[in-house]
Amino acid sequence: MKKILLIYYIILNFSIVTAQNSTTLSKLDFHGYLSGMPSLFWMEDSTTWQSIIHNRLNLDWYPSERISGSIQFRNQLITGEFIEATPAKNGFNKENYYFPLTFQQKFADQYLLSLSIDRAWLQYTHNKLEIKLGRQRINWGQTFVWNPNDLFNSRNFFEFDYPELPGADAIRIQYYTGYTSSVDLAAKADDSGKITAGTLVHFNHWNTDFQLMAAYFNQSNKLELEFDTLSVSVEREDRDLVGGFGFSGAISNLSVRGELSYFYSLKTSNNSSNQLLTSLAFDYTFSDQTYLMFEFFYTDKVYLSGTSIMDMYSGTRNVKTLTYTKYNAFGQVIYPVNPILNTNLAAMYFYDENLLGFFVGPNIEISLADNLTLASFFQFFAFRYENPFSKKEEWTKSNFIFVRLKWNF
Repeated sequence: MKKILLIYYIILNFSIVTAQNSTTLSKLDFHGYLSGMPSLFWMEDSTTWQSIIHNRLNLDWYPSERISGSIQFRNQLITGEFIEATPAKNGFNKENYYFPLTFQQKFADQYLLSLSIDRAWLQYTHNKLEIKLGRQRINWGQTFVWNPNDLFNSRNFFEFDYPELPGADAIRIQYYTGYTSSVDLAAKADDSGKITAGTLVHFNHWNTDFQLMAAYFNQSNKLELEFDTLSVSVEREDRDLVGGFGFSGAISNLSVRGELSYFYSLKTSNNSSNQLLTSLAFDYTFSDQTYLMFEFFYTDKVYLSGTSIMDMYSGTRNVKTLTYTKYNAFGQVIYPVNPILNTNLAAMYFYDENLLGFFVGPNIEISLADNLTLASFFQFFAFRYENPFSKKEEWTKSNFIFVRLKWNF
């Protein structure tokens, strides 16, 4: 543990000193942010609190015109009653990455220190060719909330305090065949060493961006359940051929985006099945800069089960486990009151024969200075489901409130 902290602070101090040196400023860029965010969670008669000190450090390197690189740290000190229910263990954690670059250490019952390298890549660029190797984000999505084309690093909408989003241990090769067209090849390894690889062809026609995707999807999904001293691990492996399609265009001033992916299972077991995922989004910006967006998502197969709010809020996702229900709808309105005050209201509805629920999440953000913001977030979840023991329909409701002070440097 002491060695990890020592290496971390050596890199931090070296980065600051080097970035301040005018002779190397063109080759090295150092920036990041520091935030503090207390939060409160209450559900029926129970109340739980938590506080997060979140520090991000980004070190970008430009040794030549053709070569660039980046290493980025995501570090959190978490305190509070949430820690007792956190499955984190002392030592290195792979998460869904192949390389173990996250170190987590619990202290007592209510402290967790997490030091993570979530970006570490080198890129070579020559004319129309780009090759990037290492931990990176590969964004193949077109819509905002649910991305059927995002095979490599799916996002969880509810994790609003992670704007950089997860990445993947991967290699990516892009060749730009024209101003609005390209061929994209990518491959990643997950925490079990399983390989997902694919190609994406991007082109523009009728003033609309189109993409066609073909891939092999192979990923291990692990679920660890702990009951007092008993630990149970359940694992499911996905092996699929994938075909996909996406677009982004406009009808007058209305932006329209969509994605579709079909997974053809290569497994011969009884629980194997094909899966269709599709999303469609519309967004519009008014003259006063008010922003309105709607998105719809459908899948004919749901792999997630259960009614745990914490699983939905912070559970691990891949492209096949984006939601708990087949039918999902999302709406959002963003209204800038003035240049320093911004308001946002988001809502989500999800439904199928097994589960019904909705989410409402207003938030407000005020700029205190050029690099300092204060924001508050409220999240309300409600689910109606069939109790597996009583066989009766029940409602469960959960509330989160967050206050965040964030300084960018």
